[in-house]
Amino acid sequence: MTAPASAARYGTAQATHASGVSAQNDEGHRLCLQGCFEAAEACFRYAVQHQPDWAVAHNNLGWVLQAQGHNEDAISSYKTALRLEPGCVLARANLAYLLAHLYVHLGQYDAARGMWRVLVELYPHDPEVLDNLTSTALRANDLADAGQWAMRHAAVTRGSAWYPLPGAIPEVPTPAPKLSRGKLSHDLEQLRYLRDRQLVSAQFDAVIDGYEAARQRFNEGDSLLQQQLFESWPLSSTYGRVVHHLPAARQDEGALSDSVALRRAEQDYQQSPLGVVVIDDFLTPQALQQLHAFCLQSTVWHTNRYAHGRLGAFFREGFNCPLLLQVAEQIQQYFPQVIGTRHPLLQLWGFKYGHDQPATYPHADFAAVNVNFWITPDEANLDKSSGGLVIYDVEAPLDWDFETYNRQGDRIAAFLQASGAQPLVIPYRCNRAVIFNSDLFHATAPLAFRPGYANQRINITLLYGERECAGQG
Repeated sequence: MTAPASAARYGTAQATHASGVSAQNDEGHRLCLQGCFEAAEACFRYAVQHQPDWAVAHNNLGWVLQAQGHNEDAISSYKTALRLEPGCVLARANLAYLLAHLYVHLGQYDAARGMWRVLVELYPHDPEVLDNLTSTALRANDLADAGQWAMRHAAVTRGSAWYPLPGAIPEVPTPAPKLSRGKLSHDLEQLRYLRDRQLVSAQFDAVIDGYEAARQRFNEGDSLLQQQLFESWPLSSTYGRVVHHLPAARQDEGALSDSVALRRAEQDYQQSPLGVVVIDDFLTPQALQQLHAFCLQSTVWHTNRYAHGRLGAFFREGFNCPLLLQVAEQIQQYFPQVIGTRHPLLQLWGFKYGHDQPATYPHADFAAVNVNFWITPDEANLDKSSGGLVIYDVEAPLDWDFETYNRQGDRIAAFLQASGAQPLVIPYRCNRAVIFNSDLFHATAPLAFRPGYANQRINITLLYGERECAGQG
């Protein structure tokens, strides 16, 4: 049986004094690290029987019981440890961690948030705790709270000395991000864009020179050189980090255009055989301008594992501002039956594309409803008949898992061909939203956009609810 995910942070404790009881405790601790939980349990039971007032032994017994799935007994042991020693941090953390996961399993998200708050007081720099606070706040439909914790997560994992994020706290070591020519080129263009508008200090002239030199030296096949480039200044303090962030504010008049099309969109969605509706002039002009500025200025485009040099930006890594959350909130209000509160926002991201690329592979999203909208000005698009979205009239099979319908392109293509799937082509238009059933396979259409940093195609995606809940009332 696998140990709880908290093992690396919490778990069991060794003894601090020499005795037969502490020797048994230490042996149990060693056995836990090896995954021998039944044998470890025997050691900890010996310890609590022979020294029943020792809080550490009760905590350790609780942890090994939890590791074997005996949650009620584990809770009892943790509570005994806390009764004996109210200040026992390890027992408090273990109990909160276990209860948080149990509450999530039961759908009691507010109770789970209470437990994660206990943990964040104990471990304010722990990315796992901040991630779970974000997730449970989203599931509880508390978008403001989710935004706060997501920003804290970004401050820990993506913060930099150049631009302290709100609530910034010391960085936690994270795996080195992947270097790629596409991201180096994007970041260089973005830094120049920021400098030319005096949005960063004059110190960034040297940073920009360093990026230009790194791009010229970069070799896709030389992993040692890539490591050297990343570890050298300025990449070591900026690459994959937030060095500028525009906190785009909520709009007093609202973020969505209160148009006839938007007001009837839910009815159109429900009457659509596929569950697809297209809405033009989706955002107000002010919200559109602010979101485009946010995407151009904020150095949050960290994820570069995608084909054709596409870059992704994600909610917990800085793709987060009050205006984005206002958009998410208003979408729920305009779609009270299709989305509403029963399908909370669970994912939020943006993508930037190269200036020209073929169609992406079809995939489906693990959600109930997908909201996708585009914000790059129309004059950047060189092909008015394409550049948008292709939605197929076939749903992903219910027994396919996330890996299958997201990343197995050959299997998806074969399935679509065998199913006689027909494409619905929705051309790119700035400020156009496509709201559709996330089970439907879809892909980005071939695109051709003008050169220049501000002309890159940008789409924003919000995923509401979970796939298995899509048909539930």
